[in-house]
Amino acid sequence: MNPSQTGLQKRETGIAGLDSATRGGLPSGQATLVLGEAAAGKTVLCVQILARAVERGEGGVFVTFEESPAQVRRDAASFDWGAGLLDSDRWQLIDARPHPEAEGAGEFDIEGLLSAVTAAAGSVASWVIFDGIDQLLQHQPNRHAAIEQIRRINDHCETHDRAVLLTGKARADSPAPDRLEGIEFLLSSSLLLSAHVLHQKLNRSLRITKYRGSAHVTDEMPMLIDDQGIQLPYHEAPPVGRVAASSERLSTGIPRLDSLLGGGIHRGSSALVSGRPGTAKSTLAGSFAEARAREGERVLYISFDELEAAYVRNLASVGIDLATPIARGAVRFQDFSAYTSSVTEHFLAIRRLINGFAPDCLVIDPLSALLKATATEGAHLATEQLVDLARRRGITTILTALSGVEDPEGEATLGDVSTLADTWIVVGYNERGGERNRSLSVVKSRGSAHSNQQRELILSDSGLDLADVYESGSEVLMGTARAMKEREDREHQRQRQLERERRRLDLEQRILQTEEERQRLEAEREHLDQTSGETDQLEHNYRVDMRRRRDPDHDPGSVGDDLVADEGTHR
Repeated sequence: MNPSQTGLQKRETGIAGLDSATRGGLPSGQATLVLGEAAAGKTVLCVQILARAVERGEGGVFVTFEESPAQVRRDAASFDWGAGLLDSDRWQLIDARPHPEAEGAGEFDIEGLLSAVTAAAGSVASWVIFDGIDQLLQHQPNRHAAIEQIRRINDHCETHDRAVLLTGKARADSPAPDRLEGIEFLLSSSLLLSAHVLHQKLNRSLRITKYRGSAHVTDEMPMLIDDQGIQLPYHEAPPVGRVAASSERLSTGIPRLDSLLGGGIHRGSSALVSGRPGTAKSTLAGSFAEARAREGERVLYISFDELEAAYVRNLASVGIDLATPIARGAVRFQDFSAYTSSVTEHFLAIRRLINGFAPDCLVIDPLSALLKATATEGAHLATEQLVDLARRRGITTILTALSGVEDPEGEATLGDVSTLADTWIVVGYNERGGERNRSLSVVKSRGSAHSNQQRELILSDSGLDLADVYESGSEVLMGTARAMKEREDREHQRQRQLERERRRLDLEQRILQTEEERQRLEAEREHLDQTSGETDQLEHNYRVDMRRRRDPDHDPGSVGDDLVADEGTHR
């Protein structure tokens, strides 16, 4: 990095959230003031930045004014990256703690310390850290002398093009450094770390109070310290590239629900199932997970309500088998206790599971449990970040949320996730005639036509199903009323069938009678025709006989001609 270059030059800190919030890192060739209360994480921040620099092949110098070098090493060893730092020879640790007898002298020559830093840094050092600088500068004869010492440090880092971190204590009620007011105006960038107790839980945060010449996040950011060091979970840069919108439909495991949704939910979309306790939210989520695992997809299942064994057992009672896909690794089930961690810790744990398991589908049941976690002021942000993370990675997500008795449709679901989700399904109770029945309705489903009718949700040993819609006027019947309507419909259908059968038999009888009458008339006609022929023959015989009687000598062969002649005479 060339210090002669114009414009602000930055160095990455290696802390993803901080680099994202600062748009690339902290300034090089300038000093950054890191202020904070006790236990806020100032030293951890600096040691972690140094460890990440060593991992990249850079180097640095750590000057301690407060803790012993042994304590600094012990602190570093407690983190995942500590071993790599301690084993490296690319950094130096300088013990610059003032000697007890020097406390009353009131002077300290910073030039000697800077010379030692230069000698220790060599040519590879990119970071110089002065940890607990207030312990040194408070012994200066006055505030102006202390500020002058800081000015010399800042000039030194500019000359050598190094990024310098100065840590100091700050009072809880003021962002200014304790006993060193005015220093924050001298430097071009500063960070303020805070630690406060909320609901008997320590919560840390970080705020970039100043960063000249650079865009940066100005909000107070939740900060977490765990085995991996400092984490700013909500400010990691999203994946680069355009996210495609899939038209593929995924089954929920309930054919009739798929039909209501126009064929299922879109791959990569998010669906919210909200409702009161006992309305089968978890069962719907379990049905989706089983269906997706059956199709060979990987499902990450997060439960805040129950442990794995009880959860799997309860779903099995309604015909949903999660034990088999869990056993073969298609479903990764992780249960959490909402009370034991902060919202930030829960979010970070879920993100790590997503990174490690790489699921096709994600189920969080219920997301509203984050309201029970400490530091719930971050619940809305955590919700938005989870939905955004899953959407950008193409993960199909099912979220459940608890709605209140006075808010049955879940308008106040956690983090306004109902506005973020692509599909919103509301399950509830339909109370009528002294009984309570589960109901389901689709409030919205972006990008697809869907039914607006409320359906009865039926749980049985064979799984979930939706009953046919039975209406009585403007009301949809459920439970006993629906069963009575079904019986009435079946009886009405039976009566109609009986009536059709009676009419068919009557018609067949009439056809039979008509056929018999036709045959009788046909026989009568044949008889009449036969009778008519016999009459003609008798008449003929009679005439022949009469002719013979009148003319015994007449030729018998001419009898016919004579009869014809006689007939002509008669005419």
